[in-house]
Amino acid sequence: MNRHLRGHVRCSNAGAMNELPPALRLPQPTTTRVERYQDGWRSGKPIEDPEKLKRWGYVGAKPSEYLVCTRDGVIDPRRSGQGVRIFKWPSDSIAIVPTTLQRIDFVADQITRERVGVEVAGIAVYRIAEPELAFRVLNFSYGEAASEKLSATLSEMFVGAARRLIANLSLDECLTRRKETIARFLMDEIAPVVGGEGSPEDTTAGGWGVVIDTIEIQQVTIQSAQVFAHLQAPYRAEIAGRAELADLERKRQVAEVAAAAARRNAELARDRAMHDIAIAEEQRRAQAAAEVAGAEAEAARSEALHRNASLELEHEHTLRRREAEVAIDLRRRDAETRELESQLDATAQQRAAALEEQLAQVRTMQLLVQVLPQIAAALATRAETLNVTSMNGAGLDTVPAAIAQLLALAKGFGLQIPG
Repeated sequence: MNRHLRGHVRCSNAGAMNELPPALRLPQPTTTRVERYQDGWRSGKPIEDPEKLKRWGYVGAKPSEYLVCTRDGVIDPRRSGQGVRIFKWPSDSIAIVPTTLQRIDFVADQITRERVGVEVAGIAVYRIAEPELAFRVLNFSYGEAASEKLSATLSEMFVGAARRLIANLSLDECLTRRKETIARFLMDEIAPVVGGEGSPEDTTAGGWGVVIDTIEIQQVTIQSAQVFAHLQAPYRAEIAGRAELADLERKRQVAEVAAAAARRNAELARDRAMHDIAIAEEQRRAQAAAEVAGAEAEAARSEALHRNASLELEHEHTLRRREAEVAIDLRRRDAETRELESQLDATAQQRAAALEEQLAQVRTMQLLVQVLPQIAAALATRAETLNVTSMNGAGLDTVPAAIAQLLALAKGFGLQIPG
């Protein structure tokens, strides 16, 4: 495919490429702007470090650079090495070879075995492992230009090898077997050439002293939007079918969930109704129990009131009975007290009478003592006349008794009375 057609295909597919998702878009290679000479015999070449172009004086390599010093076309091993610094004489030739990792981006477009145009974009990481071989095939006296030339050469080699391979591959192999087919083929094709072994036809075993560490195919793009759409059509139809099936399955699941929710709601409603019925029955029972309890409480209260009234009446009767008993007892005790007082009075009167009697006896005795001798003298003679004085006829019957008592008393005092 010529350059004009390639540019036409890219332009015609620019809109289709913008419509692709970010993961399928071709990555844009990052380029660093290089300052170049504007005039002179090196016009257009990258500007070199003036310290490396001295005709004489001290010249040094960085730690990531290898300095090769030659004199009379022969490498001076004592003055060559990694990161060394030497004094350059005018007769010496100096080449400073970078040994750092280098990256190149390449893009190759080609039609496949099915005559479908594809564009392959990838990167390659390489380094110069044998500087003493590399400075022979590239003029590292001007290191920047040599590095640029090496990158451009490798890039064209990758593009050419990739086109040659893609022309013999199917579209499916280009899309699905990037690492196994394209990257491995490029590694097997180019690595022996630049790695120090040379091509299979090279008998000098010289090579370039360059080692390719890895080749990665980043993107394979179908240039025709129509072919890309046709290629995606079965997958899109399958995806659409799966999406429709998934939507139907989702709807079925939603319907099942809705039915389950409806059943659950019905069960909940039934349970709620049963619960309400149970609550109403429980409330009715509680109300009936409360009414029964109220009636029982009222009966108990009435019974308690009746019992309290009975107790109060009984207590009142008891109090009245006790009051009556107390009154009777008080009257009895009052009677007993009066009787006791009467007895005490009688006793006192008896004692007083006894005392009076004793006093009378004492007085009588005293009187008898005084008159007894006279009575005795008088009685000694026969009594002819006895005068008795009586008031209202009383006391006549007591005269003999009195005489008898008087005689007995006299005898008691030892008087001798004749009989």
